[in-house]
Amino acid sequence: MPFYYDIARAITTNGSAGTESMHLWGTTVANQETVGISGYYMAARFGTAGGAQARLKTNTGSIATGGTATTPTARNLRGAPAAQSVWKNDATAVVVGTTLIVRMSVGFAQTGGMGGWVATEPTNKIQMMPNATNPVDAEFSSVASSASVTADLTVEFGEGI
Repeated sequence: MPFYYDIARAITTNGSAGTESMHLWGTTVANQETVGISGYYMAARFGTAGGAQARLKTNTGSIATGGTATTPTARNLRGAPAAQSVWKNDATAVVVGTTLIVRMSVGFAQTGGMGGWVATEPTNKIQMMPNATNPVDAEFSSVASSASVTADLTVEFGEGI
């Protein structure tokens, strides 16, 4: 039976306009369940008009390192166990993975307004297999036309799909 989780956090895009920054990465661990990413959203709250993108990348090279541990929240607060996958955010320095493939780029307005992606069917989820096999991780980043855009990032995923 699959269990569902989400991670939501405030982020700030790079201090240099047009420069990409990674904000969150996740991976599976040994002998645990498959992870299927089912939603990715970004909503800005900034005073300067302009465009921005939220990118979801998978990595088939060396795994990302660093970051601060992030605990996903279960969607079913009564029956879901703690998430088995590992997630880290950019509250401390992150080194991105080495062989990244952009799987999607979602646009959002810097002055507000949410951009996002939702898997329309279970088989449409971006999956990470158990034991950190390819892809070894999923990485979530942003790039904006202005410097230091404040926004909220949300990732929804299921384990055991």
